[in-house]
Amino acid sequence: MIANLKSKLRAMKSSALPGKSEAVRGAGTTARGAGAEGMSNPEQGGNSGKECSPDPESRLDRDRLGGTVASGPDGVFVRKQTIYGYEESYGRIPLYDLQNAVFTDSFWWTRLDRDLCPKDLVFLDTETTGLAGGSGTVAFLVGLGYVGEKGLVVDQYLMRDFDEEVPMLQAVADQLRRHSILVTFNGKSFDWPLLESRMILSGVPPIHWVNAHLDLLPVARRLWGARLPDCTLSTLEKEILSQHRTDDIPGSMIPDIYLDFLKSHAPGKMRQVLQHNEWDIAAMAALLVHFAVLYHDPETDRDACELLGIGKELERAHRIRQAEVCYRKCIGLSPHPFVLHAKKRLAYLTKRYRGPQEAMELWADLAGKEGSSLYFPLIEMAKFLEHQEKDFPGALECTEKAIRLANRFSDSDIGSKRLQAELLHRRQRLMEKMRRRMEQWG
Repeated sequence: MIANLKSKLRAMKSSALPGKSEAVRGAGTTARGAGAEGMSNPEQGGNSGKECSPDPESRLDRDRLGGTVASGPDGVFVRKQTIYGYEESYGRIPLYDLQNAVFTDSFWWTRLDRDLCPKDLVFLDTETTGLAGGSGTVAFLVGLGYVGEKGLVVDQYLMRDFDEEVPMLQAVADQLRRHSILVTFNGKSFDWPLLESRMILSGVPPIHWVNAHLDLLPVARRLWGARLPDCTLSTLEKEILSQHRTDDIPGSMIPDIYLDFLKSHAPGKMRQVLQHNEWDIAAMAALLVHFAVLYHDPETDRDACELLGIGKELERAHRIRQAEVCYRKCIGLSPHPFVLHAKKRLAYLTKRYRGPQEAMELWADLAGKEGSSLYFPLIEMAKFLEHQEKDFPGALECTEKAIRLANRFSDSDIGSKRLQAELLHRRQRLMEKMRRRMEQWG
């Protein structure tokens, strides 16, 4: 059988027309070079036009993506660069602030181990062949944004076929190593783990962002999670940045668009994918600028939800006086749905740092609202009256009210049953203390 295969191969070679292979190779090289600036011969990367695409016209189409063909040690890929000038704005956010935003004293809200410096930042967003992740998912487009002399620079790295993944990843890694802080949106869960695994599988040394990866999604959720229907980047663009995209494509469609591109070789909607990725990078930069402004001056022109979120973050960072100011300003903007939560946080903060007596007024205010169904302020009042004031009848009255509320809104939840048991135990203890006091005084 092997001899037959060899004879067939020899017959195919002898029957080939003279000069045909050279003609095809030349056509492929010309097509790849269309629109490229200073491009090296594709064959130097081990990928000739003949091997990648036998149809010169399709190769021409695949290079019409608005970028240039870049070459690396192991092959070629498409690279596109866009600059958003500092005189421009993204939505209502001037990009000039990206260069001049106050990032000093930012580690407490970024939760990194250092303050931010604009020139250290690199924004990352990927477009992939699937949205579920896993070893079979590939990042075919990587967008990187960073602060340049003229504005926000957005570099996009695209592989037009799977044989271009390695050189693309090498170029991406080279750019990433020039920066010390990675900024993503949901990148800790998706973009970076996926990209890191592809680098390892491709033999590209990965980069370790130890305490240097800022994911903007959790920051956004802490500020607006209670007010917005969701905290996707598209929602934040519309509701927070006042930016409305036109002719954009949903992210869920991108994997299918790329697979169609691999089959048809026509750029078509791939240009929209590149634009979508570019907008994502610009949106992240604008969002970070907005975060910096909010956290640098939390008391100026903030809504109740933002004040509550900033106050909780200040409390977590043990900046108690600033947290108290935010909570009180949030309460002062009532009526709104966040006033109750702000009063609760302020009451617990006051109890912890000023003592339970100082918090009693806040507990009484929460419990005394008409139609209130809150039993936690009654429990706190009962604790103070029993252990500090030794006012057992007053503590018993608060406990009885809490029991009635707990019974009214009880369900099969284990926590509710535990609370009811604790309240009944407290009532029994208070009644026993009152009985002993009566016996002592005859």
